[in-house]
Amino acid sequence: MEKTLKELASYVGGDVIGDENVRIKGVMTIEEAKEGYITFVSNEKYIRKLNQTKASAIIISPKVKAEDKNLLITKNPYLAYAKIFDLMMNPETIYPGTRDDSAKISKSATIGSDVTIYPYVFIGENTKIADKVVLYPGVYVGDDCQIGKDTIIHPNTAIYKGTKIGERVTIHSNVVLGCNGYGYAPDGRKYYKIPQVGITVIEDDVDIGASTTINRAVLGETRIKRGTKIDSLVIIAHNVEIGEDTLVTSQVGIAGTVKIGNHVILGGGSGVAGHIKVGDDVTVGGWSGVIKDLPPGGTYLGTPAIGIARMRRCYIAIQKLPEMRETIKNLQKKVEQLEKREEKCKD
Repeated sequence: MEKTLKELASYVGGDVIGDENVRIKGVMTIEEAKEGYITFVSNEKYIRKLNQTKASAIIISPKVKAEDKNLLITKNPYLAYAKIFDLMMNPETIYPGTRDDSAKISKSATIGSDVTIYPYVFIGENTKIADKVVLYPGVYVGDDCQIGKDTIIHPNTAIYKGTKIGERVTIHSNVVLGCNGYGYAPDGRKYYKIPQVGITVIEDDVDIGASTTINRAVLGETRIKRGTKIDSLVIIAHNVEIGEDTLVTSQVGIAGTVKIGNHVILGGGSGVAGHIKVGDDVTVGGWSGVIKDLPPGGTYLGTPAIGIARMRRCYIAIQKLPEMRETIKNLQKKVEQLEKREEKCKD
């Protein structure tokens, strides 16, 4: 699907410098791009490669200068690249309305128009599937679930009973939504399983990466709010609430009953202890451990997570610990020598 540079600029709200009628048939990296393709520069370290690329056009910001090149100028080159890439090179091929004979659909389920159901899908009792939903092979949807329109669910995903999923949600392979949380009551030396009878709610425009698990609530809801993006290999426990437009990157673990605000970023491998509140616009660095409430705003790092400015000073101090240890030992010796001299003087 070829587009002119003018058409692409109009699509992303940018301006053209150079030949606006040059035809573009795809997107490539700045190193690999060749004639007929568009590339982009959003990182300063790639600016030096502008004059080397063979791309027919380059997406850049107004601050970047390039001579004798066809340019698509935009304030956010990375976003423009993402939109153009999605427009021209999205690899998904969907056949609306396809329903494979191997799928098992309960008679009480409600299926909207143009729903695509691939082989070996299971849909339970009283479940409602809205228009233009895509269920890839092996998807399990339990009883009393709801899935909003234009949602795409990739292979081998398990959606447990009562789960509610909004519109335009993308769920990747092997995700588990609405399974029991990890809750046990001590019974002497044994443990009694606490029933989990709440539900999981995924609001509109949420993305969930492969092999992520989001537990149902013990009572009430586990809720992921609109626009939040969750990476692969994330575990979100019972009764957690995550606010709007939050980013949860890979290998994050969030314990039960945590409340996370809007526009929060949780770096890879970070963890949040149970019953914690994280305010809006907080960033938690990778492999950090949050063990107490964090107020809105600010960046936190380390285990336990503290303000990044203080943690940087701590890291500097840690690097100097061997030298500091030697200094302390030398000072101790000098103190001992002074004490001995003082004792001699008393005598």
